[in-house]
Amino acid sequence: MEAVPRLPMISFDLKVSPEPTSFGSKLKQYIQDFYHEDATSYSTEIRNLEGLRATAVSPVRGATLASCSTLKRYYCQLHFLQSRFPMAKDGAAAVPFTWRDTYANMVCTLADIRFEMVSILYNIGAVHSYAGASESRETADGMKLACTHFQCAAWAFQHLKDTFPQPSGVDLAPDIMQFMYHLMLAQAQECILEKSMMDNRKATIIVIIKGIEELSLTSLLKINNWKRYVKFKIAYHTCVSLLYQGQQAEEQQKMGERVAFYQAACGEAGGGQQTL
Repeated sequence: MEAVPRLPMISFDLKVSPEPTSFGSKLKQYIQDFYHEDATSYSTEIRNLEGLRATAVSPVRGATLASCSTLKRYYCQLHFLQSRFPMAKDGAAAVPFTWRDTYANMVCTLADIRFEMVSILYNIGAVHSYAGASESRETADGMKLACTHFQCAAWAFQHLKDTFPQPSGVDLAPDIMQFMYHLMLAQAQECILEKSMMDNRKATIIVIIKGIEELSLTSLLKINNWKRYVKFKIAYHTCVSLLYQGQQAEEQQKMGERVAFYQAACGEAGGGQQTL
């Protein structure tokens, strides 16, 4: 079924840091007091770190690969800093980080490197979600790339929830991260379903894939604002599943079952239209 419609995919907005962060004063003081080294010899490295942050917190969504690379490099640097300097809350080398909450329309400033890490990890997931949603799924390669991006986004949101269970900010709440994880996973599985249909795989395989995806979609019904979208998606893919089961019944010369599956598919299609 090469003519199967490509439903639009969902992506998430990036978090924005409206204020720059200066690492120099705190890090240099700690280097001098704790490591007993000449702090000025690290001026270039600190400037490079501040430059990397400035680029990372204002990624261009269209430049997906470059944005992802910068965000991940900065995230690695934050892990290195955390291992060498006490930069958590009330730490001797803690510096303030400022981020705007994506959904609560408020600005939060915390002197805690973990706040910076969760915000960057969230943006890694958001950029991957945008890349997946923007990818053309008209070809096999496009479907594979979109699927990979959605899987990467799902990992980022799940890792954030598991590693930082009580982050600051409404947009980083565990329930929202779990929702984003399931949505990205469902969209990755939708890419696999589309690829299976393009390859004209056996109807039984497509039904199994569709069932796996529906499990992820059903979990999203807990989020009230997304119920209409999820109900439509479930109806659409149930319709696809019934269509292929009807084709399988036809191959087996079970004409009565074929008609029943096709009628059920028409019913699901009508139900999906009513949710729009």
